[in-house]
Amino acid sequence: MLTMQEFHRRYHEDTGITFASLYPDAQGFVFEDEAGKRLSQVVSDPSLTKSGVYWSWNKDSASFENQLSQEASDAEKARKVWEVSEKLVGLA
Repeated sequence: MLTMQEFHRRYHEDTGITFASLYPDAQGFVFEDEAGKRLSQVVSDPSLTKSGVYWSWNKDSASFENQLSQEASDAEKARKVWEVSEKLVGLA
């Protein structure tokens, strides 16, 4: 979620690319095919095109924009994770 938020902050406005995270199985009862359907829904459903969003599903399989925790939306932490990742893969 931190990485998605940092991608959104760095690239969405300039590129128009939508960045999102999802938790396809919030209750632990979804089978792989259902998780795949939820992933494809985030990619293809015009109602799920908002960038910087954490998508979830309720017990009726309806999607909704979930709220990120304070820690998952910590911009400074996201920046640090990004910078460390760049160093670890030799991009910095």
